[in-house]
Amino acid sequence: MFKKDRCDLCGECLVKCQWIEADQDQAAQWMSAMINGEKTPVVEQCITCYACNEYCPTDASPFDLIAELQEKFQIVPPQQIEKSEVQFSFSGELREPPHAERIMSTCVFGKTDANLIEGRLYDIPKVGGKPYFCWIMFTHMGAPSIQEKHAREFVDRLAATGAREIVCFHDDCYAMLVRYAPEYGIDVPFRPVHLSEYLVEYLSSHRNEITSLNLPVAYQRPCASRHSPEKEHFIDELFELCGVQRVDRTYDRENALCCAGVKTMMDMGDPRPDMAVNIQDARSSGAKAMVCLCPMCMHALKETAEDNGLPLIFLGDLARMALGEITGPELS
Repeated sequence: MFKKDRCDLCGECLVKCQWIEADQDQAAQWMSAMINGEKTPVVEQCITCYACNEYCPTDASPFDLIAELQEKFQIVPPQQIEKSEVQFSFSGELREPPHAERIMSTCVFGKTDANLIEGRLYDIPKVGGKPYFCWIMFTHMGAPSIQEKHAREFVDRLAATGAREIVCFHDDCYAMLVRYAPEYGIDVPFRPVHLSEYLVEYLSSHRNEITSLNLPVAYQRPCASRHSPEKEHFIDELFELCGVQRVDRTYDRENALCCAGVKTMMDMGDPRPDMAVNIQDARSSGAKAMVCLCPMCMHALKETAEDNGLPLIFLGDLARMALGEITGPELS
């Protein structure tokens, strides 16, 4: 949630934003107006990439303020939000979940992207589907109240497994558990484990089976990673274990450019020019492939990446390639 007492109106959050044009004075004026509940150009121009929360030097969480105002001024039509809430709500009878010390939550990707959850890496008990949808998507729709409304049921259903650790296949689920749920006052009675940490642990215990891929790659850092930048070192450790080199490029780490797919959902214009800038930056920096953590980024960037001859590799598939379980894409 937005921490008004921490905001000193420095404006850095908006000045550094890659989607909003603002100098220091303008940014300070807009922040002041938004704190007073007023609508500014930021409310309509924000692409909901969460970056301003990471940019903020006082940890005031300015995105949370922007999201509240997007909901207040109905940037996304209420009918669209209501339809999406119905689509992802679970009203049936919940099956008895597996019980184990460690369980993986696959969110809704077990059906939409089952090919990314195959092989021995994923040979652990799993839960997934609508009952385990994390609801983070709704801050991308200017509807943070819907996210908060369903947060407790998400945590409670995971807790019902009795697991000591929940491995989060999706970055959004991890963000809900380590950032949003605690802010909502929801106790998380298990340790959330990020997919990258899980993969590093697995490969570290199977080092003798790894064949170095010797591949320069760009990393597509997803929006939700802004909520937990402290885990970024696992990405670097995984790349090192796989023998890939993370190229230095403009749009990486704190300066990452989101996939821009949310532009379509929020009716903010054609995202393809922004996607092309991102992909071309990766190619010009020497990357032979782009590694993605979020399946949604892969869907959004697929066509543009293909047009520019840059294969996309899911993070888990990178580990499987290093283990010799699958072959990688053809590289140009």
